[in-house]
Amino acid sequence: MTKFRVSVHELGRHINRQIGPSDWVTVSQEKIDLYAQAANDFNWIHVDVRRASAVFGGTIAHGLLTLSLAPPLAQELIEIDGIETDLNYGFDRVRFPAVVHGGDRVCLSLKILGVEPRGPGVLLRMEYRMDIEGRDKPAVVADWTFMLFPSPEALSRQADNSGNSSVD
Repeated sequence: MTKFRVSVHELGRHINRQIGPSDWVTVSQEKIDLYAQAANDFNWIHVDVRRASAVFGGTIAHGLLTLSLAPPLAQELIEIDGIETDLNYGFDRVRFPAVVHGGDRVCLSLKILGVEPRGPGVLLRMEYRMDIEGRDKPAVVADWTFMLFPSPEALSRQADNSGNSSVD
């Protein structure tokens, strides 16, 4: 896997560029159990291996756990020069077309959807697609938006102006 490295000023030239896939990551039962503890979500489909195996062939990972694997994998795929910090701005769309079972392996691919200057930063929209090894349908497809900032001070200025939201 080769990391895609680009300047924040060049991002706009790469609209619709596919990046990835990342390395495979195993969604172990231990990860699922730790997420259940952190999220206080102990639904049996996630944590009761015996019962879930009888009904579904295995436990089912929380969709949000699978989604949470995306940021560290994205950092393996893309490096944007000229920014010092970023801020998760939110999602325009999140879908979970296929379930991830305990023990499945997933990988991430990215697609740059849009880039535009906003206030002291740059608004970056990307499609995140989390595939499951050996399966046709992805586990997650999400349009995710980030604010990229050249410095922590730029992020601070944005936060100070949040009542006058120049990001919206």
